[in-house]
Amino acid sequence: MKRALSRTLALPLIAALLSAQTTPDIKIEPVPSPEVLRSEAFEAAQYAQISGAAAALDRTTARFAAGGGPLAVLEQERDKKLAEIEAVDRQFSALIERGAQVPEEERRALTQRRAALRTEVDAIEAKIAKGFPQYFDLTRPKALDIAAVQKLLNPDEAMVVILVSDDASYTWAVTREGSTWSRSEAMKQDALAAKVNTLRASMEVDGARGSGRQPPPAAGGTAAVAPQGKAFDRKLAFELYKELIAPVEGVLKGKQVLLTNVSGPLTSLPLALLVTAAPQGADTDPAAVATSPWLIDKYALAELPSVSALRSLRCLLIEKPADAHPGCDTKSGSASYAQVRGGGVALAAYGAPTLAGAYTPETGRSVTPGLAGQMYKGKLADPEKLRALAYLPQAKAELESLQKSFGGQSSVVIGDAATETAVKASKALPGARFVVFSTHGLLATEVGDNAEPGLVFTPPKQASELDDGLLTASEVSQLKIPADLVVLSACNTAAGDGKSADGLSGLAKSFLFAGARSLLVSHWAVSDAATSLLMQQTFGNIQKGDVAGRARALQAAMKTVRSEGTGQFVSPKYWAAFTLVGEPGK
Repeated sequence: MKRALSRTLALPLIAALLSAQTTPDIKIEPVPSPEVLRSEAFEAAQYAQISGAAAALDRTTARFAAGGGPLAVLEQERDKKLAEIEAVDRQFSALIERGAQVPEEERRALTQRRAALRTEVDAIEAKIAKGFPQYFDLTRPKALDIAAVQKLLNPDEAMVVILVSDDASYTWAVTREGSTWSRSEAMKQDALAAKVNTLRASMEVDGARGSGRQPPPAAGGTAAVAPQGKAFDRKLAFELYKELIAPVEGVLKGKQVLLTNVSGPLTSLPLALLVTAAPQGADTDPAAVATSPWLIDKYALAELPSVSALRSLRCLLIEKPADAHPGCDTKSGSASYAQVRGGGVALAAYGAPTLAGAYTPETGRSVTPGLAGQMYKGKLADPEKLRALAYLPQAKAELESLQKSFGGQSSVVIGDAATETAVKASKALPGARFVVFSTHGLLATEVGDNAEPGLVFTPPKQASELDDGLLTASEVSQLKIPADLVVLSACNTAAGDGKSADGLSGLAKSFLFAGARSLLVSHWAVSDAATSLLMQQTFGNIQKGDVAGRARALQAAMKTVRSEGTGQFVSPKYWAAFTLVGEPGK
């Protein structure tokens, strides 16, 4: 697919060369317009990413099929029919080997059988698409052309799509008024991966959720203090901006919200921390860092799991067809979203679980076990290993602050009551507009190669299938959470391994499967104190209504965190970890 994309991108040059020929015997086909070529390349880029994500999506689909419920039943029926089609294909292969000895009736029967099975599979797919549009869109995304995207954008929005390939990175920028693209050989896969790794290497913080390090007491407060580590390379962040964003910014003029879809190494780096002008001063000087112009200052940002997700969010995952975006060709309301609008609490929040790990001044570390591969005991998480994780005092303060802000319209569960059982049995989740989980988040690499990522809750005395203290991605996907916004106020909840096109982590994607219209997820182990402040500010902005939409609420909150106190949170390691995924509006 990457080779096909390169061919598509080369079409304008090839056409120009052919047009220069004067031999009368050669008939030259009409050259497509630049707009047509740009749209074809835009679609090809989407298919390249869809292809790269196929294996991960197949695994996710398999997890659904292994469970129960209407969706699992449909997936099981589909898999059964696909297996029958494969069996018919094998019979066809055997017939070919037999050649002319096969009666025509047998050939015709197999052909008709295959066609009938294909029709049944298509019917099942249609049921899944209608009953579970978010799941269908994420597991079977289809490319949108530029014209379709333009119809779905709001006047103040633009979409930026970046495909990272072996030979170069390709950027498309689309607005309602126009589109453009650029190519950067300097940002090909290997080179870009090295640059992203360099930037991420400076993101370790003391007091991180899920980290062994906790902050030493700060004079006059509880703010986290930066560890002695590598300073954030603003010059390198500016280089990425110059190569990937600046060449297409001509069409972004006047836009305030960027919807992004990126691939490869960029899936592990929030674009908010790109620097938009040559940095001044030293990277080790907080005052110089404080004056840096960041991409988040120019645009409110929201990431899309796929380009086609924009159609799903604005045309399908809505209360009623009348709420659909004016640019929708197909409109379909959902009873689940009608429930959220019709009643229930405004906020359902869970976290600050009861854990045994604690900060020790003597070592500057928490009593936290080495994570990699040690969190499971057989098929279930080990409650004692989970219990040894660090307690999160700021998570408790964060949730109590939100509870105070939302008052009687909130359901907040913390401490001993914040169990996996409580989440699964919650009556508040299906009707809450906002859902917050404030706890440790564990990646698949931290719980074991064959295990799932998940969120940590107060561990039970004895693990069971219902409750082992770790709410895994597949368990989340079976829940009903049609919220406008789900916040995973934990560490490492955003990106996958950064190697495939499927950048969104399995844990984050599971909440989209469960029905969330947008997520707030993190790219690295986050500061407990800075994260608590960021969440309080984000929801404060939403509640006060002084900013329009979730993307702008997060944008304003990041600015507030940067300016907090004496500038202890000025580095992007504190304020830039979180990314909004999904619908950026209200």
